[in-house]
Amino acid sequence: MSKTGYPVDGLYFRVSSERQTTENQFADLLQVAEKDGSGRDWARIRAALAACISEEQRPTTRGANRTVYRVKPELAEELARDCIYVEQGRSGKTGAQQRPLFEQMKRDAGARKFDRLLVWKVSRLGRDMREVIATVYDLADLGITVIPVKSQTGPISSTMGKLLWAIQAWYAEMENSEKSEAIKAGQARARAGGKHLGRPRRVFNREEVVRLRNVERLSWPEIARRAGAGVGTVVKAYRDLTMASEHPPS
Repeated sequence: MSKTGYPVDGLYFRVSSERQTTENQFADLLQVAEKDGSGRDWARIRAALAACISEEQRPTTRGANRTVYRVKPELAEELARDCIYVEQGRSGKTGAQQRPLFEQMKRDAGARKFDRLLVWKVSRLGRDMREVIATVYDLADLGITVIPVKSQTGPISSTMGKLLWAIQAWYAEMENSEKSEAIKAGQARARAGGKHLGRPRRVFNREEVVRLRNVERLSWPEIARRAGAGVGTVVKAYRDLTMASEHPPS
């Protein structure tokens, strides 16, 4: 509880892809948080949030550019001191490693640094229904109310709240599963059509790699330097061209 007697809000922002930015979530959560009466310097917080996301252009395999977003760690750490957590990372079984600020948020909740936690949607809390519900219960046990501003829920302590959380968490899991299946189906169609997926293939003279290794007896790092590729890439090229499965390079 703040000095003014109003509840202090913690804000948690997360996206799972470098192609997504948490900026789309900022306005919705700040609109709610700025009414908490805690007297925080929201102008400073808004400026820090705006500066927290960096944007860069990267070439695609088709010669176009794509926008990639990154969260600046130093600014994210600064915001976390205000109970505002911004990160990009996948929800998964190794979540503690991939979502360090999520773990910090839970520690701060245990220390009662905030009274309510605002998130954009239920899906921001976990990868599946079980993780979402477990997180909400864990926070409720600490006296923290979770408010997903774009999802219709209620207090997890009430019968109706339990039902609404279960429905929303199930729907979020179903949505994630459908997206994953759609992506896999699209990738399968692309491969069937002969399209290369992933990073563009490094262009260099693979026959030259064999000559440099077999004739000039150069080391792999030196060959990689001359080819302008990684050591692993040139070794693979060598193996592909010399049937290294039978005669691996020394």
